[in-house]
Amino acid sequence: MFDTFVEGFAEQLAGYGFERDQGGRVFRRFSPDRDVLIVELQLSTHSTRTEKVFYINVALVLASQWESDRRRLGLPGFELPRSFHGIWSHRIGLSTLSGGDQWEIKDRATLVKVSNGVRLRVDETLPELMRMLDRDALFVDAAELFRGRAWRVRAWLLAEKGPSEELERLLSAGEPGAVRMIREYSANFYDPQASELLVARPQARHESESGGDNARSAADAQPAVQGRVAEDDVVQMLKRISGYIGYAYDHLDEAALTGALDDTNDESADAWFRYPLMGMPPLLVHLARSPGGAVVSVHIEGTMGRILTTRIATLLDLP
Repeated sequence: MFDTFVEGFAEQLAGYGFERDQGGRVFRRFSPDRDVLIVELQLSTHSTRTEKVFYINVALVLASQWESDRRRLGLPGFELPRSFHGIWSHRIGLSTLSGGDQWEIKDRATLVKVSNGVRLRVDETLPELMRMLDRDALFVDAAELFRGRAWRVRAWLLAEKGPSEELERLLSAGEPGAVRMIREYSANFYDPQASELLVARPQARHESESGGDNARSAADAQPAVQGRVAEDDVVQMLKRISGYIGYAYDHLDEAALTGALDDTNDESADAWFRYPLMGMPPLLVHLARSPGGAVVSVHIEGTMGRILTTRIATLLDLP
């Protein structure tokens, strides 16, 4: 019965572009940059010959991170990563992406129930996770997707371009073990000739915004962006901007914003609320209500490249 479930599971994942590992329980989908999203069925030690208890593990493995791990562990070039190699990993559970949900098949009734439940959860979950295979999404939505691990994801992607000031800024506050491996990869495994062949790499776009090796000149940097936004959209705007710069906007930021606009007035230079978003680059956001309306004026300061400026501008109604 478990084999029947696995075959149906494999068919469902094939519809999302995942390849099965030689008839096994590991499924992978690679991006053009060789990042890989992994879905893996892991049997629990509580399984028996007739009853199967299992987890559905999901993980993201970045190409640079896997190359570093593979060399460090002495694995052959043909070796493919597993879910436990992920820079990010989780489990698809009964109702949410949680860390402890088990699935159990012990008879035909539970086979049908579990098959239907898994199919529903996979269809709910995978479209969201597939964003991780888009390098633009990894940069733009890193804080939303990875929370506390966002800096590590961004650092590995930057390491593919070799040493840079932005990479050093990220590593200066990271965990020692991860920092050591990323620095080693950046210094020893970076291949400029191979990198130059990848002319459309999304990280090159990001570096032009944020001060990497291919950054635009200072004359091209924009000191501020200003516009207006509906008051109900202020939080969403701040979350999106935070994603662009790798700042982990969370409930504490929302709490700081509660009531902050009550006494603001965009017609007075001294009646604006100012809030820092300490990402890469750091930005200072000025907010103030327009009298008699539900509109908020926005003024954002920081050293922003043309692309970052354009992205932020799309969130605002420009004057």
